[in-house]
Amino acid sequence: MNDLGHKGWVAWFAANPVAANLLMLLILVAGVMSALNLRVEAFPPVPPNSVSISVSYDSGSARSAEEGITLKLEEALQGIQGIKKISSISNTEGSSITVERSSGYDLDTLYRDIKNRIDGISTLPAEAERPVITKATYLEDAVSVHLAGDVPQDVLQETARQLRTLLLNNPAIERVNTNGRETPEISIEVDEHRLQALNLTISDIAEKVAASSLTVAGGELFSREGSMIVKADQQLYRLRDFEAIVIRQTRDGQRLTLGDVATVRDSYEPSGVLSRFNGERAIWLDIKMYSSSNIMAISEAVQKEIDSFSGSLPQGITAKIWNDQSLYIGARLNLLLKNSVMGIALVMLLLALFLDIRVAFWVGAGLPVIFAGAMLLMDARLFNMTLNEMTTFGFIIALGIVVDDAVVVGESIYSERQRYGASLNSTIRGAQRVTTPTVFGVLTTIVAFLALALVEGEMGKIFSFFAYAAAFCLIFSLVESKLILPAHLAHLKMDSGAARNPVSCGWQWLQTQVSRGLTYFTRNIYRPFVHQVLNFRYVALMLAISLFIIVGGMVPSGQIRAVFFPDIPSDFIEVQLELDPQAGYGLVQKQAIEIEQTAARLNQRLQDEYQLSQPPIPNLMTLSGDSSASVIAGLSPRDQRPFGTQEIADLWQQEVGALEAVRKLKFVTTWEGAADISIELAAESPQTLQQAATKVQEALALYSGVSGIENSMKTGQAQIDLQLRPAGEAMGITTALLARQIQQAYQGYEVQRIQRGRDEMKVKVHYPQDQRQQLDDLQRARIRTPDGRTVALSTVADISTRYVADEIKRTDRSRVAVVTANVNKAIAAPAEIIASIDAQLLTQLQRDYPGLTIRFGGEAQEEAETTNSLKGAFLVALIAIYALLAIPLKSYLQPLMIMSAIPFGVIGALLGHWLHDIPLSLLSLFGILALSGVVVNDSLLLISRYNENRLQGKPTRLAMVEAGCSRMRAIVLTSITTYAGLIPLIWETAENAQFLIPAAVAMGYGILFATLITLILIPALVLISEDLTIRQWRKKRRKHSTTSKTTMETMS
Repeated sequence: MNDLGHKGWVAWFAANPVAANLLMLLILVAGVMSALNLRVEAFPPVPPNSVSISVSYDSGSARSAEEGITLKLEEALQGIQGIKKISSISNTEGSSITVERSSGYDLDTLYRDIKNRIDGISTLPAEAERPVITKATYLEDAVSVHLAGDVPQDVLQETARQLRTLLLNNPAIERVNTNGRETPEISIEVDEHRLQALNLTISDIAEKVAASSLTVAGGELFSREGSMIVKADQQLYRLRDFEAIVIRQTRDGQRLTLGDVATVRDSYEPSGVLSRFNGERAIWLDIKMYSSSNIMAISEAVQKEIDSFSGSLPQGITAKIWNDQSLYIGARLNLLLKNSVMGIALVMLLLALFLDIRVAFWVGAGLPVIFAGAMLLMDARLFNMTLNEMTTFGFIIALGIVVDDAVVVGESIYSERQRYGASLNSTIRGAQRVTTPTVFGVLTTIVAFLALALVEGEMGKIFSFFAYAAAFCLIFSLVESKLILPAHLAHLKMDSGAARNPVSCGWQWLQTQVSRGLTYFTRNIYRPFVHQVLNFRYVALMLAISLFIIVGGMVPSGQIRAVFFPDIPSDFIEVQLELDPQAGYGLVQKQAIEIEQTAARLNQRLQDEYQLSQPPIPNLMTLSGDSSASVIAGLSPRDQRPFGTQEIADLWQQEVGALEAVRKLKFVTTWEGAADISIELAAESPQTLQQAATKVQEALALYSGVSGIENSMKTGQAQIDLQLRPAGEAMGITTALLARQIQQAYQGYEVQRIQRGRDEMKVKVHYPQDQRQQLDDLQRARIRTPDGRTVALSTVADISTRYVADEIKRTDRSRVAVVTANVNKAIAAPAEIIASIDAQLLTQLQRDYPGLTIRFGGEAQEEAETTNSLKGAFLVALIAIYALLAIPLKSYLQPLMIMSAIPFGVIGALLGHWLHDIPLSLLSLFGILALSGVVVNDSLLLISRYNENRLQGKPTRLAMVEAGCSRMRAIVLTSITTYAGLIPLIWETAENAQFLIPAAVAMGYGILFATLITLILIPALVLISEDLTIRQWRKKRRKHSTTSKTTMETMS
């Protein structure tokens, strides 16, 4: 190899094309192999950050659970390090506490500390079960399988059990949860009137059953021949064996058996749960995935097992796959892939218009190398990232940015070879001429993207994957443009010859016209215009500042709406129904089925009216409980229906109309995260909380766009109180004895638990269902006294009813009431409503109720946390960008001039939001943060060329004007290619792409506007800085002259 006087990696690879090609091939092969092994998921997993404690305590009272369980657990947790927040819920079934860890604290350490404290508690009620302590893990839905049919429940459950076993035998499937399954039991129903006639009580029956069905170990018998186990095994399993249990035997030998006084049957625990799918009784299996799972592999495995199992399904049962996340993920990734392909095509077209077609080809050919290199770094053995919506979005954002570096290098080499001949020396000189500005320009962009990783909160963690993917692409754009591209361009012949076909001829003509047009614009429009700008540079600066103030004022004035997180339409509509607890589960089930049937009728009407090939609501799932229900409609893909999710929900809600005893009826059409508005009130007095929460509810109802207002202090649970009379005390009856007998009679005596097949079954003795539903049934109940007599409950206790809270919430050891509401963000912004209600009501509430504390949760809390960390990340990015600019420029002032493009990039981002009528959101701010590192690149190119001109002795004005003219093509081309790469996503209409559009708009329009500022305002700022330098020099000179004159006068 000839010594050309050039040193460094750029020169070495340019002179050694074999090495450059081998490097390119290595990156491509390794990247493709890594890509084939990348896991696919919807969103990157968010690290778990909490520990939960749950205690089952069937006290029948939320207050009893609070006093007996919750307060003691909270006291035990006091003083443990690493706790950020403690939240608890106490209800009639027990207590549940969630402990959120502080940022950066080790979750395993927190879990061990909590477990040690909780395990040391010895004062919990005897009836309470042991606390269950669990550490949060990443667990997401992968796919659901619904088994539905009008068949007996036991047939449905056995089919579900067989299918679950089959699924778990597949190595790709790790966890399957069964829902809608009822718990089997052996029910022994005894009639109270029959018992009274026989002078028996329900406890007598329970004791006889327990004594007659059991297995007791009698020890071990040792002898010389060996040992034998002694065992009394009288465990019963069959119904007829239970019916044969002797309850009483007379002297003449007559036997009274359990079958004579009770009905023994196989049953299910009463739960009030109703599970339906497409109008039929159903059980569904939820296949879950962990952070290490592959959603595509899980989906394929489930489909395979369902296909093989379908042939053995009992008659009347159908198996349906629903909510397959791989389909949604595939659709989103295909959408992004489509946008990226269109973006690449636009970028290549623009490159071919502005550059020689062969230069454009080699610049564009670097894109596969860059993306392959990025996927190589994402490999599980390196940074262990997945292919998801965020990383794919990172590739799209990087698409137009990564070619900037190659465009500048390619344009510089091309110009150098045109000027000095097609030699290797010219190629190396052209590449090295822009090495410094391009390398440091890419580094500033990487820094801006990586700053996103510093943003705290769930959204910050998710967007950090987008930042890493974009940064990986930028790293390999340096490798490709500095080590591979020069070697390819070094061997191009500058004389392309005459076009041999009409297409080539036409393209060359088009290229010539574009080149002439750009040259004409540069010489005849830009050059004289920038001269005028320099003449009136201070006016230009004032106009730019005024523009910044005017556009920035569009946000607080409301011309550009601002929300923390935009509403993202879902592919599901969920109807959340809640009735007053006293309404009963029968009415809940009735209304849930009515809502379901209304959706089915609407579905048929829309399909007929619009002549659709597929129904807009292909699937309906209904789940009903004691006082609440949920009806979920799965919608067809958006491109297969002429109406959006919200339109269907509005029609559905209109046809449902008003329902009886409704506490909440909510139609959810967007992906639900934190509540739009969440106001948490804390006070010692429940009355204070209730009154203050009611006033907040009433105030929120006055704002337009606010709906679904809820108060966590619900007082709709009916409670029956028993007060022991003196007559009862005289008989030796205690309150505990009274409560225990009533509980056992109406909830049932759990005699024992037996294993029948794969099911653990309870054996329970209780009254028939029709004798334990009404208050009159309770008043007729009989109580056994300690001396064996039976008396009526009404003779030993007073019975009264009242309504109590069925749920008590606490936060950080204080009782709270949480008022939440939804906001239609097309009408109002949650932050504005919160600010208004804070000023008009909340401050007054704290004066009216001393000791009341108020805290904002939900979206407001997330906004505060995320915005604060975003400010810190932005500051870090600015400092790092300044340092990276100051190093190559060897100046303290010039980096500030370059960075002046950042606020004007923000202007472009705001104008883009105004043009597209989309609200400014957190996603927009993420795009603006990334934008701050991109917009300085063109300014850096301009200032670098200006400095070169100054070193050649050219005057300031001439050096600046020539720098702008000579860099015009590179600056314009890098900007429009960046915007072109984002155009398909910016103008995408698909609902599942709306999540990403704000960031794309911020970057695309910010870059376009910053380009204008670069070419117009930066020259003015350079001359203003020169003015200041000259004035400072003149001031020092005058001072020095005055000092010298004074010294001479003193000496004379």
